[in-house]
Formats: sequence, C-alpha cells, structure tokens
Amino acid sequence: MLQTAADPTARTRTDPCKITVRGKDGAELVFEVNRNDMLLKAAIEQGIDYPHNCRVGVCGTCKTRLVNGRVSPMVDLALSPLTNEQIEAGFVLACQAKVRTDLVLEAKLGGGAMLPVKTVPARVVRWHKLPGEVIDLRLALETPVPFNAGQYCTIAESGSFTRRSYSYYDTPAADGSGASEIGFLVKRLPGGKFSEWLFAEDRSGVKFWVEGPFGVMGVDDFDRDGLCVAGGTGLSPILSIVGDRLRKSKTAKFTIVFGVRTAKDIFANDRLNALLAEGGDRVRLVTILSHEPAGSSWTGPRGLVTAALDETLGIDYAQTAAFICGNLGMVEAVEKRLIGLGVQADRIHADKFVPSGTP
Repeated sequence: MLQTAADPTARTRTDPCKITVRGKDGAELVFEVNRNDMLLKAAIEQGIDYPHNCRVGVCGTCKTRLVNGRVSPMVDLALSPLTNEQIEAGFVLACQAKVRTDLVLEAKLGGGAMLPVKTVPARVVRWHKLPGEVIDLRLALETPVPFNAGQYCTIAESGSFTRRSYSYYDTPAADGSGASEIGFLVKRLPGGKFSEWLFAEDRSGVKFWVEGPFGVMGVDDFDRDGLCVAGGTGLSPILSIVGDRLRKSKTAKFTIVFGVRTAKDIFANDRLNALLAEGGDRVRLVTILSHEPAGSSWTGPRGLVTAALDETLGIDYAQTAAFICGNLGMVEAVEKRLIGLGVQADRIHADKFVPSGTP
C-alpha cells in the first residue's frame, strides 16, 4: 500500500473520497470516488478525460503521480511499465489503483478528446476469414456511436460473459458523427475462448453487445509525419489512424511497417490497397516477414519488425510521431529501438495487445 506522510483521514470510511488532479498548466479538477473503487474506472464513468489505453496495467498511459493520500496498487509495481525512477517519484497506474483516502494527484488530463462510453446492441453483418487465421468481423450498431482513430471497444456475444477488447479499423466520420457499423480484425488464438468460438462457424446475424470507446492513441499534432509499426492484427488501429490523419492533414506523410510471419499470412490487402490509393505518395507500406521459408519467391525484407527500422528507411526520426500496435514484447522492442534512433519519447504512442482467455 502506497502512503504519503500527510495521510488525509478526516472522513469516515463510508464517505466518498475527494480526488484533486493537478495538470502541468496549473489547472485543477476535483471529483469524488467511492472508497475502494478503481481510480481510472471511476473517472471514466464520470466522463473525465483521464489518459488511458489498455486498462489492465500494461501500457503505462494512465501513469499518475501520487502527491498526497493512499491507494492500493492491484499489480506489483516492479512488474509494471513504470520505471524505477517513476516509482521512486511516487507514480502509480490509475487503472490499477484502488482508492483508499482523499487524493491529490498530478496527471495530464484532457488530451484524448474524451467521448462518452456507451453500451449498445449490435449484430454481425460481416464474418469473413482472411489469411493468417484472421477474421474480418463487422457489426451493425442499433445506435450510432462516435469514436476517435486508434480507439477500441469491448464486445461480447449477447448472453455470454466472455468479453474481449478490439481496436476499430474504420476511419472515424469527418464530422464527428457516430458510426452505424464498426469493424475489427480478430486473430485466432489457440485455446482462446472467444476467438475459438468465433472461428468455429460463420457468426453472421449473431447478436452482440458493444461497450466503448476506450483508449487514447495520439489525437494531436496532425501535420507531423508518422511512422506506424504494426505486428499482425495491430494493423487494425493503424488503418484507422492513418485514414483519419490523411483527411485532417494536407501535408503529413506516413510510413507503415507491417510485420507478419510468412507471405501466406499477409491479410487485409483490400484495406491496405485502399489506404495506399487514398494517400498516394503520402503513404508508403513496408511489409516484413519474420518466418518466411528460405528460398521462397519473397523479395521483400525479412526478420522482426525492428529489423526494418534503421537509417535506410529514409525518415527523420527526430521529427516523427510513432504509432506502434501489436503484442507486448514487439511493442516494447520497437519503443526501445525508436528511442535509440532519435524519436522523442512523448511522440511515441503505443497500443500493447495482451491476450486474455487463453489457458
């Protein structure tokens, strides 16, 4: 349990806790949270634009400095994305912090263009198998819901308690109106309860519940050139981000590095080709294969996605905004590589996929 020297205890154990969040600009936001509630969850439920992405203690986006008060961390901070220096400075993860007392915090609020989280019924209108054991799953929503590029939502079959989170691959409407249909790229995970069920048969017409949107993947600085690195179905939010920024900027250029195992695993060619056609010379695609058999007809680059990130890529790393989406190990390796190449840490936006429901 983390505690500061000045521990506010004037309130009773049944009173709500007063949360004061200070921004770097000197602004303050005050709201209340029930004692023992999770800080981030309670803030989101009140419509507060609190920085977050994964909500499971992996990405580090919700890191918050605890100035005063007491929380109970629900994960071992030594195993979290926080550095030793950040932990010593009093940082915690809001998504894993159970509120114990009144709190005074420091965090960067208001950077995600917060949209209200909604839960709406939906129905499967597209179930299509792609190469690489990926399903293009498309849902029609009973009520349109707005979302920002790079965000995700949680979906569940109606009547099931198995809920999974996936990123939208669609480009948000330019006028901010809600989407009546949303699409996802779902990878089959051996033993995964949801993905094995989804792959078992055509699920067209099946009813779902959709909750969202969640997450933040860099919603400012639209005219800056972007380097987008996607591992597997990490391509989904990249499609959304690049499509959105092409429409919001007349000058920004994008390099997409897309990594899969073999040439037979390359999927979503139709969506990639449409994006390349829309962007013209402003979008470049580099596909790299990590396990392509020797002697095959593949003439493109081989290796892990980090192998494609060097000076020969022809971008100005010091001036680039980076968007990285994929499994945890891949994202962390790419982050380290890009910082070494000169990308500024605060311009790196990452979405780390963590499988759930596997044995």
